Amino acid sequence: MTQFSGSCLCGAVSYEADCEIQRVVNCQCLDCQKATGSVHTTMVFVPEDGLKIKGYPSSYTHTADSGSTMTKRFCSSCGTQLFSINSRRAGAVGIRAGTISQKHIITPQMNIFCDSAVPSTPMDDRLPKYPKMPA
Repeated sequence: MTQFSGSCLCGAVSYEADCEIQRVVNCQCLDCQKATGSVHTTMVFVPEDGLKIKGYPSSYTHTADSGSTMTKRFCSSCGTQLFSINSRRAGAVGIRAGTISQKHIITPQMNIFCDSAVPSTPMDDRLPKYPKMPA
């Protein structure tokens, strides 16, 4: 089991996790680029039942390129995006790595949606690269 915690920028929404990390990915999709204002996002996926959220995040739901429904959860005070839930991955939640306090646990395992990566974005050549979401 891995224990870690984190919060939004203003601290109104925080969380604690006590569970196994399922996977850690660098996502290069256009939705993540727009949602974060960066060239990619790093997500730490955990079982939803291993995450305890304190505070009241707002949510925004949209349809992803894959056709799945994505729900992004964020702080309504400071706007920090904290969590993502994908309708095709029941029981899992993606935590935005930048919100995690224990940075040593963030070890990406792959790069996904590389077809939409910003060309100048450096990627670790040791990690697998997928043009879209792998099965």
